Amino acid sequence: MDITLIYFSQTGNTRRIAEAMAEVFRGAGHATRLVSLKKASPQDAVAGDLLGIGTPCFSSQAPTPIKAFLKNLPALESKRAFVFATSGGAPGRVLFDLTRLLQDKGADVVGGFLTCGELHHPAPCLQGRMPDRPNADDFAQARRFAAAVIEHVSAGRTGAVAESHPDTFKPRGGFYDLVAFISTDDFLRLMLPEPKLDPARCNQCQWCVYECPIHNITLQPYPILGDHCIRCYRCLTGCPQKAFAADWRLGNLAVLTFYNTTFERWFGDLKPGERIY
Repeated sequence: MDITLIYFSQTGNTRRIAEAMAEVFRGAGHATRLVSLKKASPQDAVAGDLLGIGTPCFSSQAPTPIKAFLKNLPALESKRAFVFATSGGAPGRVLFDLTRLLQDKGADVVGGFLTCGELHHPAPCLQGRMPDRPNADDFAQARRFAAAVIEHVSAGRTGAVAESHPDTFKPRGGFYDLVAFISTDDFLRLMLPEPKLDPARCNQCQWCVYECPIHNITLQPYPILGDHCIRCYRCLTGCPQKAFAADWRLGNLAVLTFYNTTFERWFGDLKPGERIY
């Protein structure tokens, strides 16, 4: 069986989950390719026998770049597929977003996997959440899920893999599904601060131009953000020169309103005893 895993990953959490799954697939004798979303083409999704789509969770939903990629795919004609995601504690509808978009293209989605990932968002109230995740237990669960997917598909079974996360095929309809509904890109641009460049720190290396997942940054001659920023803050958190900053005095309050630890324990996807910090 030929398997393709297409993943969107900025800090490495989702990539490492994809790599753990790929180890299982290859160990079972299946040809497996890992393709970063930056380099993925529609043909990568069409080719092969089994397709995996992975992403981090942004604002309790699948990020704009992965949704745009899936919306632009050709018909998948009953291709077997599965989805996976990493989340900082309030995943909302991230798995369902991926499933729905794949099903819209005709794919047969057999399951979904969700685990925690350390947060790297610059909002002060979010910094340091889910430290050292995914951890050894998370990777072990990812491998078990991958093994279950292979067994399910190889046996020609219909329906969902038993180990699938319950939110894969139907959203929970809870608080964080509502947060995802209102957290459009326009809303986030209104509520959260825009990254600002300090030209004195910038050496025009173009790192941010390459790393921006929606190609919203141009060099003129210093980096300029366009009108389509999704507030992922990759430019701010990853810039080698620390040339970007943001004023979080109001934005942090907006984030804390929805993503405070009390709400995440009540409405999120935390297991009993699972620590946020």
